[in-house]
Formats: sequence, structure tokens, C-alpha cells
Amino acid sequence: MPENKSLQKLIELSQEQSNESAKKLGRLNAQYREAEQKLNLLLNYRQNYQQQLQNASRNGMGHAEWHNFMAFIHKLDAAIIEQKRAVHYAETSRLAGCDEYQSCQRKLNAFDTVSQRHQKMRVLKQKKIEQNETDEFSSNRFARQDSDRMK
Repeated sequence: MPENKSLQKLIELSQEQSNESAKKLGRLNAQYREAEQKLNLLLNYRQNYQQQLQNASRNGMGHAEWHNFMAFIHKLDAAIIEQKRAVHYAETSRLAGCDEYQSCQRKLNAFDTVSQRHQKMRVLKQKKIEQNETDEFSSNRFARQDSDRMK
């Protein structure tokens, strides 16, 4: 029975670890989605600003206004590059979290399989003991009946 308690404790610890890993993966997925959304927002903003620049160019604009447009677009480009790095980092973290979660699940499944095998062995052992007791009872009963007939 002590082996079963140790195994049960391992299963409980593995379950806790798996739950924590799942929560972490959920947070990493949310961070990744948020980083992607920010990138998409920046890309859309840049596209809109580029369109505004083209419209303003058609209508005519001064050198200072054109310079301001270009400076802002360069800042947007820098922000986009930085956000792409953030998305890449978030994706890498998300994939690592996914690997960690799957590892925890495999470990939990392995302990569960061992526990099920242990339980099956206990049931088989109990059945064997019961069968031996039944056989012994039947044998004793037969022997008593046989000795009663001989008297």
C-alpha cells in the first residue's frame, strides 16, 4: 500500500504541474494574440497614413509637411520592426509553453498508466486469493463429506 500512496502523490503533483503549465500556456497564448493585434494595428495605421500621404501629395503639400509625414512613417516603420520582434518572441515563448504543457501531460499519463496497472495487479491478486480460499473451502468440504461417508 505505501507504493500506492507514493504513486498517488506523484500523480497529484503531476496534475498540479500540468494545471500550472496549462495556465501558463493560456497566458502565453493571450500575450501572443495581443502582440499580433498590436502589430496588425500598426500595419493598418501605417497603411492609412501612407494613403493620407498620397492624398496630400496629389493635392499639393509643402516641404515641411512632407518631411513630417516621412518622419512619422519612419517612426511607424521602426515601431513595426520592434513589434515584429515582440511577436516573434511571443511565438517562441508560446511554443516553448506548449512543449512544456505536452511534457507535463505525457508525464501525468505515464503515472496514470502505472497506477492503472498497479490497480489491475491488486485486483488480480485479490481474485487469486479469493479463488484459493474458495478452492480450499471446496477441498475441505469435499474431504469432510468423504470422511463422513467412510464412517
